[in-house]
Amino acid sequence: MVSRSRIFSIAIVLAANSIILASANAQTDRVTFTKDVFSLLQENCQACHRQGGDNLSGMVAPMSLMNYQEVRPWAKAIVKAIVARDMPPWDATAHTDGQFENERRLTDAEITTIVNWVETGAARGNPSDAPKPVPFGETDGWYMGEPDLIVPIESIWVGDDVEDWQPRFIMEVTAEMLPEPRWIQAVEMRHGSEVVHHMIASASAPAVDGHPAENFLAGSNAAGEEPTMYPEGFGNLLRAGTKLNGSMHYHKEVGPGTGVWDQSLIGFKFHPPEIEIKYKVIRNGIGTGSLGNGSFDIPPHHADWHVGSSKTFDEPTVLISLHPHMHYRGKSMIYTAYYPDGNTEVLLDVDRYDYAWQTQYIYKSPKYIPKGTRIDVIATFDN
Repeated sequence: MVSRSRIFSIAIVLAANSIILASANAQTDRVTFTKDVFSLLQENCQACHRQGGDNLSGMVAPMSLMNYQEVRPWAKAIVKAIVARDMPPWDATAHTDGQFENERRLTDAEITTIVNWVETGAARGNPSDAPKPVPFGETDGWYMGEPDLIVPIESIWVGDDVEDWQPRFIMEVTAEMLPEPRWIQAVEMRHGSEVVHHMIASASAPAVDGHPAENFLAGSNAAGEEPTMYPEGFGNLLRAGTKLNGSMHYHKEVGPGTGVWDQSLIGFKFHPPEIEIKYKVIRNGIGTGSLGNGSFDIPPHHADWHVGSSKTFDEPTVLISLHPHMHYRGKSMIYTAYYPDGNTEVLLDVDRYDYAWQTQYIYKSPKYIPKGTRIDVIATFDN
C-alpha cells in the first residue's frame, strides 16, 4: 500500500514535469523575428523600406527594415499600420488577389503573426532561422539595372514661388545616342529633385526609311510606381529621330530659399537583338482624361461624384497592366470588362485610391481580351 505522502510526492513530480514540457513547447512555438516575421517583411516591405528604395535615388520610405536592429524600434508602429491596412500600400480589393505580380498584401494570418510577435516581446530568435537576404538588383540608383541609353531631360529651375507647376518638355533621341533602332524592354524615369511629384513621357516618330510611324507612352514616374518593364516578346521600337514629349509635376512649399534645380532622366533598357518581338505595346487610355472627359467639374460637397469612360477593343488585345491615375480629389476607380459572350468581369477595383502612392497593377501573366470586349472605367471623386 502506498502512503499518502508517496502519492503526493509522485503528483508533485508529475506536475513539475508537465510545467517543464509546457515551457519547452512555449519556447518552441514562440513567434520570432528570424523564423516568422522577417520573410514577411522581405516579401512585402523591403522593396521600399531600404536605402535606394523603389524608383528613388534615396529611400522612399521613412525608415529601413532590412534587419532586426532596424525593425525592432518600429515594432509597435508596424503593428498599427498593418492592422489598419495602411501598410503595405495596396489599394485594390481582395477579389483580384493573386493576379498581379507586384501585389503586396498581408493575409489576416500574416497580420496575426506579426501582432503576436510584438505582443510577446518582439524576440529576435535564432539567427540560423533567418531567410537569406533578398538581392536587389539596382545599379547606380536604377531600379531596373544599368540602362542601355539615358536621355537627360532639360534642366528646370523650380522657383521659390512655385507650389504646383506642370511644365512640359520635348527631347529628341539622336543618331549619336542610338545608332540603330532597338526594341524597348524597360523604361525608368528617374527624377533629379525631391520636389518632383510625378512625370510622364510619350514617344513619337514619323514614318521614314520603311519604318512606320511610332506613337506610344514611353514611361512615367510617381511615388509607388515601378519602372515600366515588358515581358519577353513585348516591346516598342525606339529609333533615332524619336521625340520624347512629356510633362513634369512639381510640388513643394513656397518661400525664400525653397527653389531648386531639377534635371530628371529617362533610362531605357533594350531587348537582346535575338529576342523576337510578337506584341507591340500600346497604352490604351481608358481613364478619365483620355476619352473626351478630361475637363469636368466636381460640384462642391459631393463625396461620391462619378466620372466614367469606356473603350471597345476592335481587335484581340493582351493586357499586361492596369494603371489607375487621378489627381487630388480621386477616391476610387473600378475597371469592368464586358465580353462578347455576355460575361462580365471586374478587372480591378481600387477602392482606396491614394494620389501620393500610385500603383501600376502588373499582371503575372498577360490577360487576353477578345475582339469586341468593352472596358468601362468609373472614377469616383470626393469634393
